[in-house]
Amino acid sequence: MEAARRRQHPGAAGGPGAQLGASFLQARYIPFFLILFMYFSGCFTACKAERWMPGPALLLVAPSGLYYWYLVTEGQIFILFIFTFFAMLALVLHQKRKRLFLDSNGLFLFSSFTLTLLLVALWVAWLWNDPVLRKKYPGVIYVPEPWAFYTLHVSSRH
Repeated sequence: MEAARRRQHPGAAGGPGAQLGASFLQARYIPFFLILFMYFSGCFTACKAERWMPGPALLLVAPSGLYYWYLVTEGQIFILFIFTFFAMLALVLHQKRKRLFLDSNGLFLFSSFTLTLLLVALWVAWLWNDPVLRKKYPGVIYVPEPWAFYTLHVSSRH
């Protein structure tokens, strides 16, 4: 019985222990997003000519955005992600007033985060009326995990 419980996905057991685990996981991602933001703050240039992304980088925005979508939804770190995104947006607007523009690296990261936000919004809209997932993820911020969706809807069909 105990071995089966340990094999479960983190947070799948529910209850107060799952909430503690979720907040611990969120805290583990704070340095990651802080470093991303510090890196992003150095991605500004005064020259507009350097602010275009090369073609291969454009192709990598989709996989990067998909990776961040999975990280945000499965890790249940939406609040941390959205704070980082808005901090990045505020920095872009502040630097624009100083006539500094994002370089290709900054554009890549900002585009990846924008795509991630769009994917999370689509994911939440798609699963908004799912009664089982709404019960599993109560509260104002509703971001269901892909693993929970898979175990509930996909694996049960086999």
